[in-house]
Order: sequence, then structure tokens, then C-alpha cells
Amino acid sequence: MAVDAALPVFDEDGSIIDGSGYSTSVLMTPVRQGAASVQVLKAWQKSPDGGLADPVTGTTAKSLSFVASQTDFASIADAGKPENVKLVRTLGLEAELERADLVAAAKRTVDGVLYYEFDLALPAKVCSAELATTCLPSLVVLLAACVRDGQLHVLRIDAMPDQWRRAGSALKELRATFAVDAAV
Repeated sequence: MAVDAALPVFDEDGSIIDGSGYSTSVLMTPVRQGAASVQVLKAWQKSPDGGLADPVTGTTAKSLSFVASQTDFASIADAGKPENVKLVRTLGLEAELERADLVAAAKRTVDGVLYYEFDLALPAKVCSAELATTCLPSLVVLLAACVRDGQLHVLRIDAMPDQWRRAGSALKELRATFAVDAAV
């Protein structure tokens, strides 16, 4: 079998042996609002309606938003364990998300700041007859929250089911880059 010198060469484990000019690093660009920021894939573009799109695969998220509000919490831990947080009330979400299923809840600490992360799936109000055994969610909502300098910071990423199938892993990775800088 002939090997094209312009293509990368991999070993049996999938590790790159010769990149032939290709890079294994992922280029990111910051998206910032006030003290809060995330790292978005460099090729992704923010659309005028607040969503994200990949020039090759199409839309990847319905919306990406940051919200900051005053809080009496010293840390997000004051809201309780991640799996017990009353998300709508605590994070100021719309009442419609009361019926969302909490799929996952986690915490991480970066530079001494505790962040909570939540995966929500908003069930469809009406299920398709062709999917008799399952009913796909009408919306996937990824949240991250922290408290810094008396402010509750919330990152929210909304994805429709088709967007979630295309970019769910990348959206979770984007959420994991959520950071809030200390006040200067």
C-alpha cells in the first residue's frame, strides 16, 4: 500500500507519528462578557441571534449566554450539593425548566473557585408516533455557575436535539472552559 506523504501517519494506537504539517492542537478563541469567559473552537462563529455555528457542520448551539447577579452566597457551595440545587430559583432560570430532567451534576475547582455544572434535558411536550418507545428532549441545556466577588455567574448553552447530536461533546468541553476573573 502506497503512503501519501501529504497525510499524517499514525501508529497502531492511533498516536500521530508524522504530522505532515497537520497539528494535533485545537485552536480556541475566547468569548468574554465582563469577568466571565469561555474558550470556543476558533472556527465556530457567533450568530446574531446568540447561537454558535460551525462553517462545515452548521449550527452547534441555539444560544450561548452569560448572566451575573448579586448574591449573598460566599461560594456556589452555599446553594447546596450540585444534585440538590433548586436551579430555577437559585440560578434565575425560566419556570419552563422546572420540568427539565437533571441528567448530570458535577463540580470542579479552578484557581480556588468552585464551579457547579449541570446537564438538563427538557422533555418534549408531545412525542413523535414513530418513536413509540422513546421521546427525545426538545432542548438540552448545559449550565455552569460560580460565585466570585459577591456575584453569581451563570453560563448557559442551549442546544436543539440535532445540534446536540452534532456538537454535544464539543459543547461540554466549551462549558468546561468557563472561568470568571477576580475583580480588579
